[in-house]
Amino acid sequence: MNAISEHPPSKLDFIAFSFFIIVSAALAIIAYLFGGVDFGVYYAAGKVFLHGGNPYDFSQLVNEIISSTGSTNNPYYYAPWFTWFLSVIAIFPYDVARILWAILNYCLWVSALFNLSKLIPWPALGWQRWGMYLYLSFVFAWATWGSEQVGIIVFLIITFVLISFQAQKWMFMGVWMALLLFKPNITSLPVLILSLWLILQGKWKPIVSMLCLFVFMIGASLLISPGWYFEILQPDKIIGLSYTLNAAGETQIERYTTTLLDWLSIYQIENGWAYSVYGVIVLVSIYYIWRIVYNSNSAIQVMSVGILVTFAVVPYALFYDYPSLALTLFFINFKFTQKPEFIWFQRLINFLIFFSLFIGDDIRYRYWMIVVLVAALLADAFLKKIHFKKIIHA
Repeated sequence: MNAISEHPPSKLDFIAFSFFIIVSAALAIIAYLFGGVDFGVYYAAGKVFLHGGNPYDFSQLVNEIISSTGSTNNPYYYAPWFTWFLSVIAIFPYDVARILWAILNYCLWVSALFNLSKLIPWPALGWQRWGMYLYLSFVFAWATWGSEQVGIIVFLIITFVLISFQAQKWMFMGVWMALLLFKPNITSLPVLILSLWLILQGKWKPIVSMLCLFVFMIGASLLISPGWYFEILQPDKIIGLSYTLNAAGETQIERYTTTLLDWLSIYQIENGWAYSVYGVIVLVSIYYIWRIVYNSNSAIQVMSVGILVTFAVVPYALFYDYPSLALTLFFINFKFTQKPEFIWFQRLINFLIFFSLFIGDDIRYRYWMIVVLVAALLADAFLKKIHFKKIIHA
């Protein structure tokens, strides 16, 4: 997609930009002051690694979590190369490190938004763009800032993957794809889908680059921390996805997730019926993904759809993982700007995404965002089919 033409900023544009910076920064500060959940796990993982321990061993991790935060939390699941990054932050005292983490995540979010506008030429530079940036910050970033999670880092890396593709920097694209796998539950499927598309496009260099770096990082992790993966296979890792754990690793409170099955459970669709619905959605998703991979000529479309399908069917994800859906939402908005007669539908989508934040009282209800985005993609495909038929019969 080509960059949009820029125009000299007006007073309204400057006011909107200032408003975006001030309000988004205020949201980040509020999240820091009143949030704070998972950075304690990241900090403890970095500390345990620096001390020569295994952060995947919950008995080692939980002692460091309690030492830093005064309370317990759940196991650590991320790839070793993310642990290396965390060890740099863990050099600092906990309170200082937490401030640095908050500042870093705000800066990375703003960087990801600017990257997004390099990829998708919507909206035009000016008050509308700053307004959409603020909209995205409220819808996607605020919860991630509050939970101190890594969804923003995932989103930023995805933008780097696509920018590298646009610049035909194949080696760097592969590097970013490999790094993206640090949180495999929400990144493995988009990377796989994009890789299949690249193969069909005859572009092997990014895949070779990705595999080489991935193998190198796994090999390095085994040299640095031999046998670290044994702890990943322990039962507490599976249990920790569904329940909170105490210091002894015993289950406490059941955890909600933002997944299809948990969303269905809100409406008393459970057990056999829920799994039947889930199975149908998975099969339809496989078919839809194959159609996109086979027919699309846009890496942005492939990744946008891949991200959405991942959150639609993945068995474990939470609302704080959603920042990368900003790409999908912008892609859908851009598609509807090409159909002026349906501008009302574009606005309806954005309203429903915003409105979904206020449905229900727990994160299961945030899956409504996925429902809205899937409906928008299906509507776009339906409108395209109607337009094609009109051309044929004209």
